[in-house]
Amino acid sequence: MRKFNYEDIVDMIWGATLLGGGGGGSMQNGMDMLEKYVSAKGLSPDDISVDIIGAGEMEAGAFAAVTAGMGAPTRIKDVDFSKYATNAFEALQESVLPKKVSYSMAVELGGFNTFCPMLISLVKGIPFVDTDGAARAVPALNTLLLHVNGNDTSPLVMANAYEEGSGYDVVTIRLRDPKDAALAENLGRGVCVAFDMLSGLTGWMMEKEAIEKTLPEGTVTLSQKVGRVLRDGSVDAKLERLSEDGIVECRELARGAVTGGGTEQASGFDFGFVEVTDAGTGVVFRVDFQNENLVLSTGGGGIGDVIMTAPDIICCYDSDTSMPLTNADFFDTEGALVKRNVVMGAIKVSDKWWVSSEELVASVWKDYFGHVGYDGPIVRY
Repeated sequence: MRKFNYEDIVDMIWGATLLGGGGGGSMQNGMDMLEKYVSAKGLSPDDISVDIIGAGEMEAGAFAAVTAGMGAPTRIKDVDFSKYATNAFEALQESVLPKKVSYSMAVELGGFNTFCPMLISLVKGIPFVDTDGAARAVPALNTLLLHVNGNDTSPLVMANAYEEGSGYDVVTIRLRDPKDAALAENLGRGVCVAFDMLSGLTGWMMEKEAIEKTLPEGTVTLSQKVGRVLRDGSVDAKLERLSEDGIVECRELARGAVTGGGTEQASGFDFGFVEVTDAGTGVVFRVDFQNENLVLSTGGGGIGDVIMTAPDIICCYDSDTSMPLTNADFFDTEGALVKRNVVMGAIKVSDKWWVSSEELVASVWKDYFGHVGYDGPIVRY
């Protein structure tokens, strides 16, 4: 076990945003949630501490559960999500008694969706497990590594939030086939739309043996190490430093201005693309996304020569501030493109993605590639 202090948590939020690959909630969302917790409890940063444990340290017979936000990232940016998260977690605990939910863990990496379950650890005083359910962020429940590697999706609990003291709504999803993540996704999206494109979501109860077998180890501490490099003002080429220090296998692809992009919201997702023109070569790099970055290509004006696809991680950070960027950060509240100077890069995803066959992984991502107009194969790092 180790403890994360306030600065470790901030590092983790920054690093998880980069590793999220364009989704998982913005760094600012995570920071806002952290600051609201500190303020509401009348604490100082020196008072903040979270126990981080490996899966092997979990008590036999006890479960970890994930808590996350489901909905359009542009909606999550504008609300205090802490009530949504705690409502969902408490409703799950009540619905699965006498099973013991003793630990919190992240469904994916992202500035929002990695801190969201850590908030549960802070509020409930329970340890946080050093893993996550995707080793990146993903657009849907059936694209989670949790699902790809055979874990149960059901039961799931979804909850919204109202003004203090006025209660909240809860929907529990229990499936005939607990591994039918595609059905859970369809049901969950319907609930999410009914909840005004925003919901707390808790589930994926797991014991330590399943976590050790199917999920990546140490992704929370990895995020903290990545974030420390991003926040180090003495480091310019962040991806180069991360690679040189052996923190992650990655490379810089482009450094230049955002020169094109567009987005729209549909069915609880943000769809769109972002184009960055490399200042040195003039090459246009394009990312097409459905919440998360899915396809990286060159050429501009549409998907061109494909360099890499999900599940490997396509990432960006602001080269003026070193702030890691999600796709929601490229557009203002009206959907207009925000012009930035950025670094675009590629990060190799956890090997746990390839525990199953590449054919199975490709089948999981195929529909989502199709949603952005790509019908080709997975292209790996």
